[in-house]
Amino acid sequence: MLKQQMMMCVSFWLLVFVHVCCYVSTEAKPNIILIVADDLGWNDVGFHGSNQIPTPNIDALAYNGIILNEHYVQSSGTATRSSLFTGKYPIKLGDVESSGARESGFPLGRLSFWCDGGGQAVVGGSTVFGTGLTGTSVTGMSCGIGIRQWYSRPINGKYFNGFDLRKDLEPAWDFAGTYATDAITDYAVEVISNQAEDKPLFMVISHFAPHAGNEGKLLDAPPEAVGKFPHIIDAHRRIFAGMVSKLDDSVGRVVEALDQKGVVQNSVIIFLSDNGSPGTSRPFPNWGSNYPLRGLKGTLFEGGLRSVAFIWSPLLGQSSKVSIELIHVSDWLPTLVSAGGGETSLLDTDIDGIDLWSSLVYDFPSPRNEILLNIDEVTRCAALRFYNWKLIVGNPEVNETSNSYDGESGDENIKPVEYNVSAIQHSPVGKAIIKLSYNPASEVEYEILRQQATIKCLPEKAKKSTCDLSNGDICLFDIPKDPCEENNLVNFFPSVVRRMKRALVDYKSSLVPQPTRSFDIENADPKLFQFTWNPWLECANPSCSPT
Repeated sequence: MLKQQMMMCVSFWLLVFVHVCCYVSTEAKPNIILIVADDLGWNDVGFHGSNQIPTPNIDALAYNGIILNEHYVQSSGTATRSSLFTGKYPIKLGDVESSGARESGFPLGRLSFWCDGGGQAVVGGSTVFGTGLTGTSVTGMSCGIGIRQWYSRPINGKYFNGFDLRKDLEPAWDFAGTYATDAITDYAVEVISNQAEDKPLFMVISHFAPHAGNEGKLLDAPPEAVGKFPHIIDAHRRIFAGMVSKLDDSVGRVVEALDQKGVVQNSVIIFLSDNGSPGTSRPFPNWGSNYPLRGLKGTLFEGGLRSVAFIWSPLLGQSSKVSIELIHVSDWLPTLVSAGGGETSLLDTDIDGIDLWSSLVYDFPSPRNEILLNIDEVTRCAALRFYNWKLIVGNPEVNETSNSYDGESGDENIKPVEYNVSAIQHSPVGKAIIKLSYNPASEVEYEILRQQATIKCLPEKAKKSTCDLSNGDICLFDIPKDPCEENNLVNFFPSVVRRMKRALVDYKSSLVPQPTRSFDIENADPKLFQFTWNPWLECANPSCSPT
């Protein structure tokens, strides 16, 4: 019987797979690097307008690529990652929200979608799939390294702590004491350095940062990283800034490794956050900033769903632009299969993701005009984007912070800080881009793109009707005009509301209920496994199967 690890709240893994599959042709293909940040807020990067936390490497890629200013994810890491790896809306997978003690794992066999003909697929980082299959035998893939960082949280009043860092599925005690962001980056750089130049690489680097950690020490960053931010007033925010700075350093090191390998000119790099920041008032607060967007991680407002995102590649026909085309995290599966020369027609016929590669490369209008943002049958809430409209029905968590902006604005400084555009060009990423044959963006263009990517809320005189979900309101917003969701238009466009409600009913017909299960938690205690986290339950549910 296959065994699986029951992950009680939030666990993180880095798994490396080498596998040959049929979705991608054997012709020469680009290297594809997908970098996923965890709980990074909208205003926690420089290219969105904040001066507080410099992110020169991230900004350099964004300004020389396509900034995706209307890129949507789900409001939790579980749902976002399910959608990313399957190309489907989470309602079809029963993975709408994070939930511990769930038997329904994410079948690792689905990861074959990411493999390339004769190439190497490196899938790594932060996953919150509720239950994770851990044996490589269940997928037919050979595993190189597995890195996990356990963040403990009580279920039934129990706290357990144990070592959860694995290499080739064995406890990797030699990594103990290594800062997680550095450990992931070190391994990514090693893989790139050892990669055969004629063998394309698909790599997912899904960071822990800047997600909060254990209660008692929610945030952690090396002192030298925290010391860069004496201008930030709040001590928690300073540590958070150090975490983001290390994330930015990681991006720089990865691009530098691609450059030194001589393959950066044939690479595609995507950067995104799995959801918005939880701010300061939700579970596992990280003191991130979604400013000026309304809402937090876990909510259906833009602060929870609109993701920091961009794509960079010399293969893009037109770059150095800000795109306001709709894109959903489910689109990356068919888009990257297409980018790698694969046959999207061989993917599941019921995927919701749309192949946007031609739109990105040739600057065509996006074929996507609608995004199901969520349907949660447990909390009875839902949200939908349709062209410029966004409808929200119900409230996933009825409290004050669900209805408003909460947390740092990203501007609370002891003294003013200027935006250093020169540091962007002189960053490892900036230097690598300058070495390429095409013309990189100039400092003047940086400033123009930054202005275009910065969200501007409605002026006070335009705010006519607010929306309070805790009172049972239905919210309708014109997002391009009102990105901060301050003017509820539900009473002015009844036909639009009716049309979007009908669409939600249609989507609900494909909903798979979220599974729940109680289990004997005592047998999970790491002290039973030499103080390491280990699988302890047998999988009896067909949903745990590897395909």
